[in-house]
Amino acid sequence: MASRLDGRRALITGGANGLGAATAALFAAEGAKVVIADLVDAAEAAARVVDRISDAGGQAMYQPMDVRDASVVRDGVDAAAAWMGGIDSVVASAGLGGPPGQAGSFRTMIDLDIEHFDVVYDVNVRGVFLTCQRAAQLMVEAGHGGSMVTLASIAAKRPTAGAYSVSKAAVWMLTRCLAHELGPAGIRVNAIGPGYVETELFANMVRSAVGDDPVAEQEWREKRLEQVALGRYGTPLDVAQCAVFLCSDESSYFTGSILHPDGGYVSTYGGG
Repeated sequence: MASRLDGRRALITGGANGLGAATAALFAAEGAKVVIADLVDAAEAAARVVDRISDAGGQAMYQPMDVRDASVVRDGVDAAAAWMGGIDSVVASAGLGGPPGQAGSFRTMIDLDIEHFDVVYDVNVRGVFLTCQRAAQLMVEAGHGGSMVTLASIAAKRPTAGAYSVSKAAVWMLTRCLAHELGPAGIRVNAIGPGYVETELFANMVRSAVGDDPVAEQEWREKRLEQVALGRYGTPLDVAQCAVFLCSDESSYFTGSILHPDGGYVSTYGGG
């Protein structure tokens, strides 16, 4: 029986850790050739993902790439396409929950340093745009269509996470604009808006909210879990499976959509 992504050539940004790493591993398991793009500082983590994929019989490569830098992104996407023999799938999962070193709650806006806002916006929005733009150009030139997936968030529909909410709402609209423009070329563009998922980014968000107090962290987690209809936090695999669906032929009539692997949170609290 054929795997769902046999023959696909996939670029996954932020692929060294968390959601990106889980997505890269699952894409490879489903038959895709995978390029994992991430920062130079993440090279060791990316190498471990590549090794895990290779040991399982898949094909993967690490491409150093800072998604904030337009020339680096262009060169990185081109290098990925050259290694894979083309590109027809993208998962733009590189992102920040908040600026590194920001003091105080990630929710605040009026006292937020503009530099901190810029860091979040540059990674979460500019980086997604640059990645998808270059990949789309190559797909259009090749004339074979493709599928691109962006990582939004439940925060795109909830004004409760400051600059992060702003950036993820922008990602959601960017996805819709790209879907509208690229549909005639056979390129589908969809977003995933995860809920609370057990990743390092989520752990950092909890610490940002309550500090380094284990009791307060546990109370925060339990309170948020009450908002999730399915009664559990998500896993990176939950998100990766959604990405596989959106890049497979099973979703051939999906574009400009956002899917929420969130345990039912958005249905109740985020406007559907």
